[in-house]
Amino acid sequence: MSTKRPGVGLLAALLMLTLTPPAATGAEFRWAQTRHEAGLRLVYGKNMQDADVRLVGILPRFGWVLVRPGSPWLAGCGLSFVLEGIFTAVKAEKDGVELGLTPLLRLTFPWGRQVLLFVEGGAGVIGEFFDSPAMPHTFNFTPQIGGGVEVAVARNVGLVVSYRFRHSSNAGLYEDNPAFDVHLIQAGVSYYF
Repeated sequence: MSTKRPGVGLLAALLMLTLTPPAATGAEFRWAQTRHEAGLRLVYGKNMQDADVRLVGILPRFGWVLVRPGSPWLAGCGLSFVLEGIFTAVKAEKDGVELGLTPLLRLTFPWGRQVLLFVEGGAGVIGEFFDSPAMPHTFNFTPQIGGGVEVAVARNVGLVVSYRFRHSSNAGLYEDNPAFDVHLIQAGVSYYF
């Protein structure tokens, strides 16, 4: 008997497209006039503690390119400041949602003109509106870090696959402060303009 997981098929399709050899697409990133990036990522996550909590959602993003990839600054790497929204449905003892905002710094490593490798991290705030022993408080902070790959599929459009580790806690605002740590797999699209 098989069990269906929401979003797994779409995530697999985006992963396959992202891993398509860049030469097959013929597209490349062009950074000369790039000042901003915008995107949307689909996310699936599972917590690392004993209680079973699963997340499925979207992460809309908007960023400012501080250093363009390929410039002489930062040895040819790029640097962006990104604001990322969090809108996830949560499957737990009592299902619910997460809503939040995370500022991130993103360091990109161009691999030719068709592939970007990147690491990104930051810390934001989140409202976690679900019932689980893994999450005793609604308002939390979310330090996180991860990395991934982005492949050009059209001029200044890339498909992204990434992994991120996210921690949620109330940073000592309350006496009870268990860690809520989640592994997140993301897939989506970015547009540079």
